[in-house]
Amino acid sequence: MKPHFYFTFEPDWRKAPVAFWVHVPVPGTAKECSPPSPEAIPHRGYLFLHVEVDAYDLQFSAPAQLDHFIDVMASKPLPTSQQLSLRRGQPVGPNSHWLSRLPSSLKAPRKREKLVQLLRSVRAQVVAQGANHAFQLTPSAQLN
Repeated sequence: MKPHFYFTFEPDWRKAPVAFWVHVPVPGTAKECSPPSPEAIPHRGYLFLHVEVDAYDLQFSAPAQLDHFIDVMASKPLPTSQQLSLRRGQPVGPNSHWLSRLPSSLKAPRKREKLVQLLRSVRAQVVAQGANHAFQLTPSAQLN
């Protein structure tokens, strides 16, 4: 797998499939999440990272989502979507979890190993050192 990634701007950070499962609202606050939700770039929207793997477009609106995705895919054995859904603490069924929506071809053990390596490589290129709250646009990244 060759790392091909690019960025777009989107109107809502929650559009990323992993967002709901990573950014948990802090009780007693209006908009605060843990980990923090991404911040909009004025007049543009939210920066989304798209990583193309085979014919699939993996989308992330924050480095915390990318990290969570990598952690889950690197797990041996791969957790079930039901196990992951229970961690959220919401009455949301496992069938709506991002892992249950991920194509089965990307879940095969050998493919997962390559996918994790690829995503770690992309992460090293697009996440600023010491900052885990925003992506950085790099010369090697494309902006669509």
